[in-house]
Amino acid sequence: MERNEAADALEDARRWFDVSILAGEHGDYNIGLYSLEMSVEIALKGVLTKFGIAYPKVHDIIPLIVKLFDEKNGKLPNEFVENENLIIDTFRELLKRRGPAGYTFNSNIKIADLKGDFNTYSKAAEKIIKLCLKAIEN
Repeated sequence: MERNEAADALEDARRWFDVSILAGEHGDYNIGLYSLEMSVEIALKGVLTKFGIAYPKVHDIIPLIVKLFDEKNGKLPNEFVENENLIIDTFRELLKRRGPAGYTFNSNIKIADLKGDFNTYSKAAEKIIKLCLKAIEN
């Protein structure tokens, strides 16, 4: 059976998302936010893979996501294109929060204070993963 890297990425993204939800249910909002960022990042890398856009092994791939929307617009599902701002804005915000969420042990950030961000971005991340899944199945 031939390996489908894009589909594999979406499966990993879903697992990262599931971990984020479990962390949130346990009040571990730092781990939840970190995992949300990873879920969206991996889902988007799956879409890039599907459309033949190589990406570096870095977290911030926003320039490549913008390129995806610019160059592959006609090949992407309408619902994906219609949510361009949600996708880019949510990913950008999660990237900003990833580092601080991952290092609460050596900062003044209280884990409980991350609950609002976690709740806000978990809904958006779930939608983005679903949109990415549609994009690779298109």
